[in-house]
Amino acid sequence: MNLRNLSMYAMCLLMLLGFGCQGVMAQSMNVEDWMTINKKKPVRINGNLSSSGTYYYSDVSSAMRDPFTYQITGSLNLSLYEVIDMPVTFNINNYNHGITYPTMPNRLSLHPHYKCVTAHIGDVSMSFSPYTMNGHQFTGFGAEVSPGKWQFAFMVGRLLKHVEYDPLQPSVTPALGRWGHGAKVRYNGEGFYIGGSMFAASDQKKNSTFTSDSLGILPKSNISYSVEGGLSLLKNLNFSFEYGVSMMRRDVREEEGTSTYNAVKANIDYTFLHNNIGVGYERICPGYESLGAYYFNNDYENITLNYARQMFGDKLSLALSGGFQRDNLDDEKSERNTRLVGSANISFAPSERVSASVSASTFQGHKNIKSQFDYINAETPYDNLDTLAYTQISNTIDANLNIVTKKSDHRMDNMSLTASFQEAADRQGRYILPGNLTRYFNGSLSYGMSFIPQKVTVNAGFAFSDSYSNMADMITYGPMASVSMRFLKDKLTAGTSLSANATTTGGNIMAKVMNARLNANYRFLKKHCVTASVSWQKKDLASQPDTQNSLTSIMSYSYSF
Repeated sequence: MNLRNLSMYAMCLLMLLGFGCQGVMAQSMNVEDWMTINKKKPVRINGNLSSSGTYYYSDVSSAMRDPFTYQITGSLNLSLYEVIDMPVTFNINNYNHGITYPTMPNRLSLHPHYKCVTAHIGDVSMSFSPYTMNGHQFTGFGAEVSPGKWQFAFMVGRLLKHVEYDPLQPSVTPALGRWGHGAKVRYNGEGFYIGGSMFAASDQKKNSTFTSDSLGILPKSNISYSVEGGLSLLKNLNFSFEYGVSMMRRDVREEEGTSTYNAVKANIDYTFLHNNIGVGYERICPGYESLGAYYFNNDYENITLNYARQMFGDKLSLALSGGFQRDNLDDEKSERNTRLVGSANISFAPSERVSASVSASTFQGHKNIKSQFDYINAETPYDNLDTLAYTQISNTIDANLNIVTKKSDHRMDNMSLTASFQEAADRQGRYILPGNLTRYFNGSLSYGMSFIPQKVTVNAGFAFSDSYSNMADMITYGPMASVSMRFLKDKLTAGTSLSANATTTGGNIMAKVMNARLNANYRFLKKHCVTASVSWQKKDLASQPDTQNSLTSIMSYSYSF
């Protein structure tokens, strides 16, 4: 049985299960809906429309930006007798250079919904499993049905559009048209669930005027399956797993060119006395991929251990995680990586006025490169033991503190402090290699005051950033302030903000930037809103002899109905 027949057999089997669901769905029809249908509106349309125009000016002739751009977006929902919903979304813009007329909608999708049935029509995406169909956009039709404890889903459509080779436009990548179909079924029982999915796709080489072989574009076909399940073994003890298989033909013209790959993932967690402990395992063999996903991580094995706990009346939350990862599972690469990963997250809210959180993670990866010259040039078995052994180190820390310093009926003050640190390095033996150390630190302190009767909010703060990379230290710092106020019974909101910052390297000022912004937002007739903003920027660069000035103004209108 070839791949095509096998995929169609599985598709028909899952479709039969889906058709069986229709009988269940018919039984769940609410009689009262039909008895009162004459009292409901036959057609109801609601949604929102918005349009915006942006004007940009710069006194630098080399500025690579269009002087004017526009965008029109909308989300509409058509309701039939207040029972069937048919949402539509669209987006029109002139972002592409040289377009002097309104373009067709960049993306159009319909999502009609009725009771436990949801359809997806047009340019949409669906996800069945991380090992089969996982978020790939397609142009076609799909549906999801959830009657009771069952879940069914299927899709069919074009995943890639056929693009001809054009020697006059080398930046446009030619492609073969790709079509696919897939389905998923799952049953959620008492204390367990079980399900599976399948996906199949193939490239079409018909009516192609370019030679794909000369461009390295080969027609592919793929069929992938997955089985998933979960079980509550004991009270608060849960187990889940998923197993995937992908059969890939890199070139459909070769009869015996099918490669089979597999992946497995399992988790078990246990909760007791406000403690939660979990263990996870995942292994994806080298080369695993599915045409139903844009990108796949493969050739790795993960083992993780997690712990979480709520303490002091849920005022303190603690979450810890650690794991081990390795690749080169088939020992065919010239190098092997082993990684240790650990993280901790702590949040503490002792009162309504004070909250704080800290998160930290560490990543250490060890790499052994199997250079052929190690073996060619070695005089003894002990030569060059550490020459090509690297350890990659990455540490991150994020912290924030928020304090309400004053709270009354007339005024509320708030202070916020944030800080983040990241370090990455390559270490050979006991030494960090020159130029292979980077450090980043970002911090900010802000203070806000809200004058409640006056409807005025004032914020002021200071930001600091220090980055060390390529054996050079760069520091950026500066203040910022903003004021906003509401008028006309809160229909009009207006504000302004100012900021200035400087960047230094080795004690020398490399750049100075000033920003000034004005914005206003006005709502009228309940469903209409107009927004306008103007921003000015002045930039002095040590590498440029002249000061750069730019002005950006945006006007937008939105209507909800």
